[in-house]
Amino acid sequence: MPALRFDSETKKALLFLLFLTFFYLSFFFNLELKPFSDDYTFLSAATSGATQLDYLTKRYYTWTGRIAIEGIMFTTIGLPTFWKLAIPTFVLLSAYSTWKAFFSNTFHYAYGIILCTFLTLLISHSILDTTVYYVTGFYNYLLPITSAVFVCTTFIRPSAFSTPEKILALPLAFIASQSEQAGVSMLSVLVVSLIWDKKNALLYRCLILAIAVAGFSFLLSAPGNYLRMTSELRYMPEFTDYSFFKKITTGLDVFNHHFIDSKNLYPKLIALLLLLLSLNNNFHLKKLAFLLAICGIFQGGVFGYIFNSGGNEYFSIRYLSMGLGLSYYVSYTLTLLSLVSIIYIVRNVITSDSKFYFATFLLLLHVAVTALVGLSPTAYESGYRVLFAGDIISLMFICLLFKEEIERRRSLPTELSRMQVN
Repeated sequence: MPALRFDSETKKALLFLLFLTFFYLSFFFNLELKPFSDDYTFLSAATSGATQLDYLTKRYYTWTGRIAIEGIMFTTIGLPTFWKLAIPTFVLLSAYSTWKAFFSNTFHYAYGIILCTFLTLLISHSILDTTVYYVTGFYNYLLPITSAVFVCTTFIRPSAFSTPEKILALPLAFIASQSEQAGVSMLSVLVVSLIWDKKNALLYRCLILAIAVAGFSFLLSAPGNYLRMTSELRYMPEFTDYSFFKKITTGLDVFNHHFIDSKNLYPKLIALLLLLLSLNNNFHLKKLAFLLAICGIFQGGVFGYIFNSGGNEYFSIRYLSMGLGLSYYVSYTLTLLSLVSIIYIVRNVITSDSKFYFATFLLLLHVAVTALVGLSPTAYESGYRVLFAGDIISLMFICLLFKEEIERRRSLPTELSRMQVN
């Protein structure tokens, strides 16, 4: 038996090593700085001869409070070997964190990390191309968002992580707090987790929370934020006249377009998992709930033509040139009904109250984090990269459902045995 076990463990380790080799080589030989992009803008700044302190001070007072991220980028963007290794490493760190949070008791690490990496790479390539396969996108999105994922999983289950991992979470908490979307997501999870469980490793968790709050406060208080927003008003001159509600609805417009996007596989995967979980589980209004959920998810592919007005590529009501835009509001209504139906189905297929509350929290956090882009005049100019944070949260939701389905299937033989005994 020990020999067989050793042989099995060796095969899994070799499989994982082969995967790592292929994964790192594919990134190392394919990643390059993109010409005529922000890559070369930041590379020029890093090689201009200015000191790091002078550069960061200028950026802080004229553009952004992302000092930690900007400092890392200024120091390393001129070192191709660094970011060619760092980008796949942070993709794997995100996958490792996801496996640790959901599947560490279900799958061997060799299988679990590969699975979570695959699920991560199911994100639309339009998003990955601007966050994972884009060097500047790595610094501004993949780096802080992955840091936030690792910090959150460490914060929720400190006992599942080693001492070096807990120490690593401390600087990563500050890095994550230096991005608006990553910071909001992380702080939301940390606060909810601390309220839910106040006794587990309280001192360590309070330290992480303090670091995150300090970093996020530093980000928001930067004088350059106002100057940057003033500069970016050229993208949306009417932004200064928007009420807070109008800004949020602009962000929800961005979320709606992504949710119904036929290239977005995550909502389809959520629908599939909910369908599997509901097999042999009849509940009130089940058919209606699934009908509304599916109509909302697939409306982009079926009725996509109604979201394009005047040939614009932004699919936004902002560009509507005639009429009342009723087709847009029909879309918003379908999306809202779909989200409510998803929550209703989750309530009926997940028996644990804590899991249901956490699943609902993740779904609502995805909507909120994406809607935050409406607070910037670049809501429509930022492109697909601002959708990455929401999709990572959606991935957590998917993993929770997937784990629930695995546990359900594993419990079936036990339930059948009990029925036979009775």
